[in-house]
Amino acid sequence: MTDGMTDATTDIELHLRKVAAAHLDVDPGRLLPGARLGDDLCVDSLDAVELTMVLEDEFDIALPDRLVADVRTYGDIVALVRQQVEARHSGTRS
Repeated sequence: MTDGMTDATTDIELHLRKVAAAHLDVDPGRLLPGARLGDDLCVDSLDAVELTMVLEDEFDIALPDRLVADVRTYGDIVALVRQQVEARHSGTRS
């Protein structure tokens, strides 16, 4: 038996992996939590801005610049998107 939050978290991660892999044109297998955006995934600043906008649209969330500025790894993206989706569902925003 699984709880609803675990299922929702898994759904977020699976959808995020699909969207990020397609947008960044990388193999989904490279999207590991510790993968550094610049060094490991070759994400430049334009790619990062575009990915931010795509994720905002895909997940119907806001990703404020002050939060995005701290993102360094794919795992950071997952955590930030999950946090914002959960905040949207609970009625609060960061």
